[in-house]
Amino acid sequence: MSNPFDPVTKLLNHDENREDAVRNLGQAMIQLEAVVSSYKNAYKAAIATGWTTRDLNVAGFFDVAKLPKVKKIDAPPSSALFKDEQ
Repeated sequence: MSNPFDPVTKLLNHDENREDAVRNLGQAMIQLEAVVSSYKNAYKAAIATGWTTRDLNVAGFFDVAKLPKVKKIDAPPSSALFKDEQ
């Protein structure tokens, strides 16, 4: 068992936390892209049925022009996101 005050252990734990954080961020980005895409499609459908952009925005819906610009990304296989270190 390693000493909790060992600087190597401390750095490795820090690295593990950083890796977890960036993996979580990547997963959130994939989810964000899907949600933004879905919202844009629903917004366009509402416009196609006769609602105006002004009506929707006044009602409180987000203007699609103000949404984050996300390009379509391919989600890596879940095994790549959560691979076990050997």
